[in-house]
Amino acid sequence: MEIVQWFFAATTALFVAFIALLQWRTAQQKAVLDLFDRRHEIFLSVRNAVDLILKDTQHFDQHGEQDFAAAKDRAYFFFGDDVEEYLEHLWKDMLALSATEEQRRRSQNEGASNRCDVLRHRIGQFYTVGQPLFAKYMRFSQTVPPLFVQRVVTVSSSLLRSCSNLFAPRHG
Repeated sequence: MEIVQWFFAATTALFVAFIALLQWRTAQQKAVLDLFDRRHEIFLSVRNAVDLILKDTQHFDQHGEQDFAAAKDRAYFFFGDDVEEYLEHLWKDMLALSATEEQRRRSQNEGASNRCDVLRHRIGQFYTVGQPLFAKYMRFSQTVPPLFVQRVVTVSSSLLRSCSNLFAPRHG
């Protein structure tokens, strides 16, 4: 009778430990998803600002500048130095484009027009340079590891063997 009680106590303890492991894993995945959501929000703000300024610098007004500046400030906490440096360069290019475009509109300066083209090209590289920088922080690398599934199968089969050994008829 003691063996049966011990078996049920051990089985219950293993089951509780397994449930705790699953809850920990779920909490970890939720944290990863929350981090992704925040990073994605920053990425969308930056992309929207790039789209807006490339369409027409006049529409990239004070509100657009404030949105980009806020996203840039939040990025400091959610991305690495590479994204922060990239956003700083992008910010300077966007401000320079706005100012140069305004200068070009006022004076019809050919040099300003060429400078605008160069700045638009650099800002437009967001899709080939900036987006991959963001992507490396936003990919879900935390999928269910194969070892986790393997461990669940191993523990389950060990429990089944223990059960069958306990209740197997003994000879002798």
